[in-house]
Amino acid sequence: MTTRLVLQLELPADARLLPRTRKAVSGYLEDVGAEPDDRADVVLALDEACANVIRHAFPNTVPGTIRLRAEIGHDAVTVQVEDDGVGFDALAATRRVSGPEDTSGRGLQMIRTLMTTVQLESPTETGGTRLRMQKLLR
Repeated sequence: MTTRLVLQLELPADARLLPRTRKAVSGYLEDVGAEPDDRADVVLALDEACANVIRHAFPNTVPGTIRLRAEIGHDAVTVQVEDDGVGFDALAATRRVSGPEDTSGRGLQMIRTLMTTVQLESPTETGGTRLRMQKLLR
């Protein structure tokens, strides 16, 4: 029997909620037998994606909403993080390479290093950003 878990959350873009979100995803990964290094990679990528939403998606308004969907199986985990914020130029972000003196802008590069595949759409049809990332598990 293959185990597949789906976790769907809609939460305010508030950093205080990230520790429990990380813990939930990590716990489910542990439950399906994911290796500690794979769990750490997924949780770090998730944390960076959510932190980017909190920092950048709602600059001039009351914080909006993060929609998170994680599909967790024995061989892979797919995480989608979506917001309805201001969006950004995804093509420029994909081309951008951060230098050692940069204090920000490394998040997407880090996510791409940690995960097996990364798809970024911004702006979406509603104007926000959608990040879909997958990690093949050992």
